[in-house]
Amino acid sequence: MGLRRLQQRIANWRHLAGHGFACVRGASLIEVLLAIAALGILLALSFSAYRWAVVAAAERRAVNHLRTMVTAQTAYYATYGQFGTWEQLIDQMGLLDGFERRLAGIAASEVIGDGWYGYSLRFESNAAGFTLDADPQMAYIRRCRRFRYRLRSTVSRRQTAMILVAPPSASAPPESAYQPFNP
Repeated sequence: MGLRRLQQRIANWRHLAGHGFACVRGASLIEVLLAIAALGILLALSFSAYRWAVVAAAERRAVNHLRTMVTAQTAYYATYGQFGTWEQLIDQMGLLDGFERRLAGIAASEVIGDGWYGYSLRFESNAAGFTLDADPQMAYIRRCRRFRYRLRSTVSRRQTAMILVAPPSASAPPESAYQPFNP
């Protein structure tokens, strides 16, 4: 009886090996191609979302840098009674942490950068205010918005200030392109 049982089991294994496992089939070429296409679409969507998140973070950092620079400029004005240049803000207010002093391809000495944006400082003709621009560097000029902070004194000696934003553009936008920034 023991031998017969063993022979029966061997026959069953052969039967399973010949037929049972042959019924389990792999994925067809079309199914594999569809899976690869679906993964490719998901990857493309996630890469696009990642790029926009990186741009949004750079823009948020630019606005924060503008606020930091305005705070340094305000502190300098409170201390010395006039607005300071980059050199004065760097020397007396310690502003340069994380900024590049000279930017490639930009001749102006009054521009500092953070890797994504170049920050330029211009004074009003009567030294009663200043304009601080945050313009994206050449590699990011078509993706990133431009920011501007303007501080002006009015006739009544009252100061007006706000952050303005312009859409991405390859060339410097006209004054009318800047709108109030509302984060």
